[in-house]
Amino acid sequence: MTSALVINLLSSLLAFLSGTAAKGLYQRRQTIGPARRVWRLRRPDEVVIVQPDGPGHDTPLPTLYEGDAMAAMLVSEYLRKVLGVRTVRMIRAKNFSRCRDASSDLVVIGGPNANELYRDLDRQVALPYRFRLYPDRADMIRACDGQVFAQQVVHAKTTRDFAVISLLPSPFRAGRRVIVLAGCGTLGSLAAARMVTRDGVGELADLRPPPGTPFSVVVEIEVLDGQMTRPQIVDTTA
Repeated sequence: MTSALVINLLSSLLAFLSGTAAKGLYQRRQTIGPARRVWRLRRPDEVVIVQPDGPGHDTPLPTLYEGDAMAAMLVSEYLRKVLGVRTVRMIRAKNFSRCRDASSDLVVIGGPNANELYRDLDRQVALPYRFRLYPDRADMIRACDGQVFAQQVVHAKTTRDFAVISLLPSPFRAGRRVIVLAGCGTLGSLAAARMVTRDGVGELADLRPPPGTPFSVVVEIEVLDGQMTRPQIVDTTA
């Protein structure tokens, strides 16, 4: 009786472990598949995250806006843990080198207000959205028809923000990719980072971004009681 009981218990344990492993494998495939269709990293050996030059870029101890820093950390962790990128380097836009960095896949965080590489990209590939900057906020404008996506700021606090996510072939090196995550404000950039990682990568994959050609989406978030809502796709341009 004792031997039979032990065998039954071991059989049950093995069945449980096999089921758990199969479920984990299925869930990982459900995560990896959409991520690969969105990111399309040809050789995931190195990705360079180009952060904007923040408010302290002219001081001995330069700083970043919190939303930009959080966006960079979120993307870095996702690339390492989900897509298996071996090396993720984070640099400031002012330190970007075409000789050293342009041979890698790039993630460009932030728009023209503080990221010179974004401005360089816009000159080279004519991004489908442009920004109109004001002292305390920004508008995003669809270039083809002038549609405005206006950041809302009340008493110096953002209540609504927009960001563009652009998936581009790199203009610097054939076979490489550039992913742009540019918000009207830094919360918009953070929302874009959330959208291309765990919050919305499946939704982006469902849009079937065409390989090898530029593709952009606009996402919107609101800030309610100090908390960001889940990013929502409100426009697409191929």
